[in-house]
Amino acid sequence: MVEDSGRATRVVLVVGHGLIGSAIREQLLAQPDLRTVCVGRRQRNLPDHLGLDLASEAGRAALEAAVVDLRPHCVVLVHGPSDVTWINENEAEAAAVHCGVAAIVARSGARAVLVSSDNVFSGRHGRYLPHDRTEPANGYGRVKLNAEDILLSSGAALVVRVSLVYGWAGAGQRVTYAQRCLSAAADGRTMSAPTDQIFTPIHVRDVAAVIAAACDSAQECPDIQHLAGPLELSRFEFSRLTYRLAGADPALVRPCLRKETEWAGRPRFSSLACGTFTGLLKQATWRPMTPNEGLREMLATQPTARGGALVGGARPR
Repeated sequence: MVEDSGRATRVVLVVGHGLIGSAIREQLLAQPDLRTVCVGRRQRNLPDHLGLDLASEAGRAALEAAVVDLRPHCVVLVHGPSDVTWINENEAEAAAVHCGVAAIVARSGARAVLVSSDNVFSGRHGRYLPHDRTEPANGYGRVKLNAEDILLSSGAALVVRVSLVYGWAGAGQRVTYAQRCLSAAADGRTMSAPTDQIFTPIHVRDVAAVIAAACDSAQECPDIQHLAGPLELSRFEFSRLTYRLAGADPALVRPCLRKETEWAGRPRFSSLACGTFTGLLKQATWRPMTPNEGLREMLATQPTARGGALVGGARPR
């Protein structure tokens, strides 16, 4: 605990300020009894933000010092690297970051929430359950599974595995697949999408809502949970849906196989069976958005470029 204006305030430390980390931070900032401190790779002009290069020993040492100083109620790990192709070629470097940070948090004794990946499974079938046999499909899956094991051994961790997460990425963040589809649709460009990569896409707002609730809750969650959208789609089907909702011709999306694309190293099936989070969220009827709902949400909240024009020009129909 730290003192804030004369009263005890619980601290949540969010390690990572990409698509998911920044969305979690926004959710947590709305809770007045929490102080949210965020760690990102770059310095940002944000309150309670630490710019640390976790790929370096000095950066990880600074993180450990911050954990000791802040004594957080909860630590959320949602940092990179997360580029599957890069990690396949640089697995040791990726492991130093993911497993090194996990070890820091495990040693601290703080409650932890790790956002993990469907890549811990082989991808031979879909709709994986939390305690199905893990058999990583690639280097990213191996690194994430090792980080899971480190944190779970501490006895105070929740692992939340996600399928493909989409939404609007902020400035300086890597764009999501849905953004790439919307941009191509707005320009009337063709794109190729694999028919043999299947996932359960989930909107980043749903991910942030669940993780933020887990940080604030006194309720004990199972050690591993899956958080995924309600529909199982191929990347090809998701792309065609995006084009249709953006008012473009879905025929511009051309079918291909994942071996012909940048997703060659991904498992065939990346779909997860979503857990039940109604109790955690205190919403009896909560469910994650369908891809149709989530993509419409993106179109309705599309960022504007200079001059007020919608980025890419795509509008919902």
